[in-house]
Amino acid sequence: MAGRKRKNINLNSNGEKWRVGIYCRLSSDDGDNAESDSIRNQRELILQYIKKDLDIKIIDYYIDDGYSGTSFARPDFKRMIKDVVNERINTIIVKDLSRFGRNYIEVGRYLEQTFPLFNIRFIAINDNIDSYKDPKSANNVVVPFKNLMNDEYARDISNKVKSVYRTKALNGEFVGGTTPYGYKKNPDNKYQLIIDKDEAVNVKLIFQKYLNGEGLLKICKYLNNNKILCRKEIQRRKKRNISLEPDADDIYYSWSKSTIGKILTNETYIGNVVQNRTTSVSYKNHTIIYRPKEEWIIVKNTHEPIIGKKDFEEVQKIMDSRNNEKKSKANLSIYYGKLKCADCSKGMCKMEDNRAGRTTSNYYCRNYKTTSDNCSPHKIRTVDLNHLVLKAILMQVKLVLDAEKVIKKLKSNGKEKEITQQYNYNIKNKFNDIDKLRRLKKKAYEDWKLGNINKEEYLNYAKDYEERIEISNNELVALKKVFNENIKELKKDNYWIEHFRRNKKIKTLTREIINELIDTIYVHEGGNITIKFKYQDEYKEALEFIDNKEKFQNV
Repeated sequence: MAGRKRKNINLNSNGEKWRVGIYCRLSSDDGDNAESDSIRNQRELILQYIKKDLDIKIIDYYIDDGYSGTSFARPDFKRMIKDVVNERINTIIVKDLSRFGRNYIEVGRYLEQTFPLFNIRFIAINDNIDSYKDPKSANNVVVPFKNLMNDEYARDISNKVKSVYRTKALNGEFVGGTTPYGYKKNPDNKYQLIIDKDEAVNVKLIFQKYLNGEGLLKICKYLNNNKILCRKEIQRRKKRNISLEPDADDIYYSWSKSTIGKILTNETYIGNVVQNRTTSVSYKNHTIIYRPKEEWIIVKNTHEPIIGKKDFEEVQKIMDSRNNEKKSKANLSIYYGKLKCADCSKGMCKMEDNRAGRTTSNYYCRNYKTTSDNCSPHKIRTVDLNHLVLKAILMQVKLVLDAEKVIKKLKSNGKEKEITQQYNYNIKNKFNDIDKLRRLKKKAYEDWKLGNINKEEYLNYAKDYEERIEISNNELVALKKVFNENIKELKKDNYWIEHFRRNKKIKTLTREIINELIDTIYVHEGGNITIKFKYQDEYKEALEFIDNKEKFQNV
C-alpha cells in the first residue's frame, strides 16, 4: 500500500531470519477431505517445503482440529495472531488459503492489512503465495478470486450438510450431538436412541416427584443434595477421566430449574424424536437461533419410552396451570434473566424484607437460597444494584460513542478514493489482458491460414487463450465483488452503536433498556458487579480497527 514503510528483517543471534508459525486446520463442517487435508498431512507437506531453508526456525505449531474456516474465532488461530502482535513469529505458513480460512472478506483483510502492518511473511504453498519472495503473489487479483471460491464452497457444503441432516430428522433418525438425559446412542446405529438405565431411573424420579406435587426448585435441591450428577457434570468428568462416583471430585455443574423444566416437557421421553429446534444465523455466523415450535420436526414412536404418555400429559397440564398462575401474578424484575452469581453462575432471586415497619429489597444467589448449600449469599441491595448498573451503562455509552467518532475520522481520510483508484487500475489491466489474449488468438488463426502453423497447433493455442480469457473474466467478477464489499464495509453504518446512542441520556433503568444493552450481570460476594454488555465483539473489533489504523499512520 502506498506510503507504507517496510521494516528491516534482522537476523537473530542464531542467524535465523524467519521465525515461523505453522498453521493447520481441519473441519468436517466445511467439507474438508479428511485424508488429503488431515492435520498430519498438512504438517508433513509444510515441513517438506521448508526442509532445506536454513534461514527458517519453527517457533510453534497452531492447530485447530474441528473448527470451521468460516469463523476466525478459533483457539489456536487467536493464539497465533497474539504471537504476531507480540513479535514472537514473523512468518506464517499454511498448506493453502482454504486452510487459513473460508471467509473471503476476513482472509483479504489479514492478507492486505493486518500482515503487512506487522511485517508478516505469509506463505500458502499450494496457491504459490509467498509475500516475501514474490510480493505480487499475495496481492494478485487471483487471490481474492480463490478466497471467494473457498467462501462459496463453504456455503455450498453447509447447505448440503443441513439438507442431509433434515432428511434424516424427517425419517426419525437422531442427528443431534448430545442425547437427551436418560438416553444414549445405539452403538450399532448412531442415529437411534436407546435407554441409559442408570440415567433413566433419575428421569422417572423427576417425573414422579413432580406428579406428587413437588416444584422444580425442590426437585433440584433433592438431586443436588443427594449428589446425583447432572449430564453436564458427567460429560465434564468423562472428558477429564474423572470417576463418576460423586465424591471423587468437586461437583462443578449442578441441577437447575431450567434443566428440570426441559426434561419435564421433552417428548423424547414418550418415544418421540424432537429435532430442528434451533438453527444458526448463517454458515459464517454460528449464533444459535431458536425456531418456533411449528417448525420443529417431531417423529413419533421412534424408540423405547421412559415415561408413559398418560403421566407425561398429566405433567404438561400441571405445568401449564402453574405457568398461567405465575403469569397472572407477573411483575417481573427489570433484571429478569440477567442476574447471575459470579461464583456458581446460577441466577439471582429477589427477596423483600418487611421487618421493622419498612420494606427493603435485596438479591441473593438462588443456588444458596434454594437449590443447594454449595454457595454463599452474594447479597446486594436492589437500590445499590440500580445505581451501579446505571453508572456502568452511561460509562459504556460514552466509550462506544467516543470510539465511533475516531472511526469516522479514520475512515474519512481518502480511503474510498484509494480503493476506487486501485479497483479502476486493476480492471483496466484485466481488460488489457483480455484484449491481448484475443489478439493472440486472432494471430494464431492467421498463422494457421498462412501455413505458419498446422491446425492442431492452432487448436491448442486457441484452447489455451480461451481458457485464460475465461479465467480473466472470472477474475473481473471477483474484483467487482471484492470492490463492492470493501466500499460497503467502508460505508456501513455500525448498527450496534445506535443501541447505545439512543440511551446516552437515560436517568432511570427499565427492563427494555437492560434487555437492549446487557447480556449478563454477575454479582460478586461483597456487593460488587461485573457487566457483560451486548455487542462486545463489535466493540472489540472497533477498538482493533482504531489501534491498527493508528499504528499504520505511525509507521
